[in-house]
Amino acid sequence: MATGAAPRTLDIAHELFEVVTQICLSTLRGRRRLGELKEVEFLTLSLLHANGTMIVGNIQRLLGVLPAQMSRVIRALENRERPLIQCRINPRDKRKIDVCLTSNGEKRLLEYQGERVNRIVDRMQDISEEDQEDLIRALAKLHGMLEQRTGS
Repeated sequence: MATGAAPRTLDIAHELFEVVTQICLSTLRGRRRLGELKEVEFLTLSLLHANGTMIVGNIQRLLGVLPAQMSRVIRALENRERPLIQCRINPRDKRKIDVCLTSNGEKRLLEYQGERVNRIVDRMQDISEEDQEDLIRALAKLHGMLEQRTGS
């Protein structure tokens, strides 16, 4: 349980967690097809899209995955027929690897986002205009607060 959280805030956090979980589950398409992005691969591409070139270790820490898992993700994104990322030795520290998004990686990221957003739109068809406006305001506030906390 979150320490110091007011009961109402805790209830809202639980409800938000449930909604996010339902969105994630309802926008899945079943079994992944060959070459389709895994969730952690999508998150890696998203970080690179938002931040530009990043060091592998920094991506790993932000995602909260083990080094071995991060290595598998990097290999999977780099070793595709049309690579989604490019890796280079960091010029300032030869022990570190810089990773950047390729143009194909950006294209695939935007396609993936579009597919998921379209599935969310399908599930939100019955929300009234008034409820949509309320949701937009609440999400904008939440987004702003999250950006302040993460500094992004």
